[in-house]
Amino acid sequence: MQPVDMPYLMQELLETLIVDSRHVVALTGAGISTESGIPDFRSPGSGLWQKYDRSLMDIDMFRDNPAPFYAMAAEIAGPIFSARPNPAHLALARLEAAGRLDGVITQNIDGLHQQAGSKVVIELHGSLRTCTCMRCGSNFPVDVLARKIVNDGELPPTCDECNMGILKPDAVFFGEALPGQALERATDLAETCDLFLVLGSSLEVYPANRLPRVATDHGAQLAIVNREPTMLDPGATVVLRATLGEVLPDVVDRVLYRIRQKRAS
Repeated sequence: MQPVDMPYLMQELLETLIVDSRHVVALTGAGISTESGIPDFRSPGSGLWQKYDRSLMDIDMFRDNPAPFYAMAAEIAGPIFSARPNPAHLALARLEAAGRLDGVITQNIDGLHQQAGSKVVIELHGSLRTCTCMRCGSNFPVDVLARKIVNDGELPPTCDECNMGILKPDAVFFGEALPGQALERATDLAETCDLFLVLGSSLEVYPANRLPRVATDHGAQLAIVNREPTMLDPGATVVLRATLGEVLPDVVDRVLYRIRQKRAS
């Protein structure tokens, strides 16, 4: 099927694709979390890499000197740790609860999908929900890191177990491998779905940006909802330029209504 070019048909077609699909998978990027007040990395003019050098998240530099990273972290910790799920996160959780979404693959590290109630969440880039001591390996919940950075001003924060090691968020830094079986699980979902949703991702980061192609290579249709163009737009059945928190709840409402109507008929 060729992409639909008429904007007023995009949302209706997206709803129809979800209703008619048996296995739907969503890939979410920074665009779904910016609506919860979390800054992204790459947006022109407002992205974090416009203000900070991306080498601050290089694992070798962090090991050598974590202080510059934590100076940045202290400035952005407030919005990140206080963020709450927005209507787009909640809509995906409702879709999963209704049995219409097999899972969420996310590039985000904020844990907002889990807070919203999503059960199957694959975190490609790790998580800020926990942190680990670089010396003794002790693991702590994010509340410990938040207290040390935000409340105590302990920069860099140190381990409460060995009192010597530096704590590192369990997010993937540049130069680190993806966590555990995350990419394998994400690839399995992409290979077995019949509809792959890209939500709020620029599709600029490897290997997440290869997953939509894995899906389409295995016969799935592709739908992209993002405020900016992506490199995979030409091959998508649906390309919807929209704010996720505004459009996704409405899409899910209509999808669930249409499913109820089909079952009643």
